[in-house]
Amino acid sequence: MKLEIKNLTKIYPRGKKKALDSVNIEIGEGIFGLIGRNGAGKTTLMRIIATIMDATEGEIYYDGKELKTNKEELRSSLGYLPQSTKLMPRLNIVEFLDYVCIMKGIKDKAERKAKIEEAIETVGLVGEEKKRLGNYSGGMLRRAGIAQALISEPKLLIIDEPTTGLDPEERLYFLNLLSKIANDRTIIFSTHIIADIEHLCKNICVIETGEVKYLGDKTEFMDGIKGKTWEHSGEPGDENILRKEAVVTSVAYIDGKPLVRYVSEKPVTEASVIVTPSLEDAYIFALGGIKR
Repeated sequence: MKLEIKNLTKIYPRGKKKALDSVNIEIGEGIFGLIGRNGAGKTTLMRIIATIMDATEGEIYYDGKELKTNKEELRSSLGYLPQSTKLMPRLNIVEFLDYVCIMKGIKDKAERKAKIEEAIETVGLVGEEKKRLGNYSGGMLRRAGIAQALISEPKLLIIDEPTTGLDPEERLYFLNLLSKIANDRTIIFSTHIIADIEHLCKNICVIETGEVKYLGDKTEFMDGIKGKTWEHSGEPGDENILRKEAVVTSVAYIDGKPLVRYVSEKPVTEASVIVTPSLEDAYIFALGGIKR
């Protein structure tokens, strides 16, 4: 599926806050990373794509068809996992997915059974069928959420901040699951955790205060600061000096001394050494540096 977002703007009536400002994005098959700070406008954008919310201005096209006049058709090809995962805690996974099937108009009992079994196997919940969803861990709930999103075999899957609150093992399982199900479909993966998309996505979009700061190939994004990324190991307070001369992308204290990464055309201090830029360096640089 090809998704085209053209001049999309969203203004909330209360306070006239502009959550999105003339956003233009093209998204093809595979996992597309949408990254930005909390409150950047990512969730608003995805809720509009998922037909849950209307834009103030602009258009969205999927495979050349306008969203506004083809909402039902898109919904039949859409799976959506919001950030907040609330999935009927008194039901088990089979009962919940059966309910989802019925809501999606799948009336044949044998067909529902086959789809439910396939979804449960895909997300790795075999053996957990009798446990109530209210007793699932955070990671299991995310997997159950993906299972419901996959029931209709969607061409477009929208996932909002799926790894928030997960422990490292559950997070890794979830990321591997996304990679597994990405074939022949478009996945929009929203996050503020850069490591989540570092090995999953080829194409990314950086959004900040409703505006697109970067759109394109992840490697080209990092190449934009190649030869300009430095690391300085010095004394406490050095990071404040560097902030006046460069864009600081990270500060880590080791044995009481700061290790500062920054972007600049030339080294600011004699102790600085050039380093290979990371995706996080490029991301923080695009946002104008880390907040103090």
